[in-house]
Amino acid sequence: MWQRFQTLLLLICAGLLIAMFSADMCYVMVPSEGGASGELTRYAIKFVNRSQFIIFTFVTLALSVIAIFYYKARVLQIRICIINILLLVAYQIWILVSFFQLKSVYTFTVATLFPFACIVLLLLAIRYIWRDESEVIAYHIIRKNKKNGKIKKYQKETGNEKNS
Repeated sequence: MWQRFQTLLLLICAGLLIAMFSADMCYVMVPSEGGASGELTRYAIKFVNRSQFIIFTFVTLALSVIAIFYYKARVLQIRICIINILLLVAYQIWILVSFFQLKSVYTFTVATLFPFACIVLLLLAIRYIWRDESEVIAYHIIRKNKKNGKIKKYQKETGNEKNS
């Protein structure tokens, strides 16, 4: 399970989502109330300050972790990743709406792009999960045909049988 590349991609995605719990979504620099010293005070809005962002982050994080542990049921793992991608798209759209509402005052951080990075990582993970599934399907087809003797018949017809 841990030696597969798609598991690493899912772990990186989960790590980015965990990082969103402590990251600032946006910030503003305001002059201090002390007066003319020119000092600026930083006020930030974190993702955990808004309940809708907490819910989205927690649900997508849970789906990423669940997908890691469904490594034996690859088709189900792909479906979980697709659901997670759809939720992350909605999450990123919600962040963009917040961006356009607050862009005149606040400066947004790089952490607001983490859902987009997770979407890309999940798409890559789906690609590698499907590659594993197709290898398993091909292996079972070859094994089934070998048991039934279809491969030997084909080799005799084409003259490709090795003489031993």
